[in-house]
Amino acid sequence: MSERRDYYDVLGVPRDATEDDIKKAYRRLAFKHHPDKNPGDKEAESRFKEAASAYEVLCDAGKRKRYDQFGHAGAEAGGSGQGFTNTEDIMRHFGDIFGGQGGFSSAFGDMFGGGGQRGPAHGRSLRVQLSLSLAEVRTGVKRTLEVKRRELCEECGGNGAKKGTKPEACTPCKGRGAVTINHGGFLMQRECPRCDGRGTIVKEVCARCKGEGLQPKKISITVSIPAGVEDGMELRVRGEGEPSTEGGTRGELLCAIHVDEHAQFTRHGRDLLVELSLSSVQATLGTEVDVPTLEGRAGLKIPSGTQPGTRFRMRGQGLPDVRGHGMGDIIVLACVETPARLDAKARALWEQLLALEGNKGQKEKQGFFRKVKQIFE
Repeated sequence: MSERRDYYDVLGVPRDATEDDIKKAYRRLAFKHHPDKNPGDKEAESRFKEAASAYEVLCDAGKRKRYDQFGHAGAEAGGSGQGFTNTEDIMRHFGDIFGGQGGFSSAFGDMFGGGGQRGPAHGRSLRVQLSLSLAEVRTGVKRTLEVKRRELCEECGGNGAKKGTKPEACTPCKGRGAVTINHGGFLMQRECPRCDGRGTIVKEVCARCKGEGLQPKKISITVSIPAGVEDGMELRVRGEGEPSTEGGTRGELLCAIHVDEHAQFTRHGRDLLVELSLSSVQATLGTEVDVPTLEGRAGLKIPSGTQPGTRFRMRGQGLPDVRGHGMGDIIVLACVETPARLDAKARALWEQLLALEGNKGQKEKQGFFRKVKQIFE
């Protein structure tokens, strides 16, 4: 980076940027190019120092004015803008915008491996699969599940230590679960390798749980599944996972929903599609039929002259929206069947139809259904 770039370009801000805009831009670049995030990357280290130099000038009203008038020469004439030699210099100058002396680690430590003492770990979450029928999806359902999960050991109470003993505070981290490392002038927090972040060490383990603090147990859990759920959804039941041995909250029970295929219905969101077979006579003359629903059967009037592929909508007979936005419908698709075999009487009737239709052009063909009605009425 032999050629010095414009400081506004370095921070990626316009020339009329506010002080807050400049501060936010510098923080973003400092996180991005921080040496601990990019070990051994000389380019990232150079960008990190360049951003600090730009911020040093542009965050000060007097220095920024001289820079706007005279460029880098103006900034240097004021005794600034000559760059930083190491990251320690940068933190000494700008530690306040990261939360105080050494505050870069404490304020934003999670980005670099943790900052400060961590809280107690949550218990492990569990996952089960629930298969539902479309009828259960329509109404919602309660299921009682037999789940095998680990509970706190009754012998040691979950601390993993031999009965009559207690876990001891970890010496390297003084019970904090994290250790501080000085890396290039930065105080970085890391999980303690001795206790794996627990803050305690068990010297004599519990015989029953082998020091884990947990034992397997079968539990019955009743889960309420709302109406309208879809295949692939995941229901989260809080507090029904495994307990934490550190005093944290329980994990969750994650219920993966699978909706079984139906023998007659095909689901399209809230709507259900069903095919209805009609004979040519039924489609021609019209009729009333029973259509299957998820709760039994319902009557549907088929008007005369129904064409193959006609769709009828039965309002409110579909599935509810899981968010409570109303009910879907059953859509009935008319499938008109042509008879494959005819007895003598039926054949005579169809031949009479053919004779009535004749070969008189399109206009007369449009009256086909009317002529059929005349024969069968």
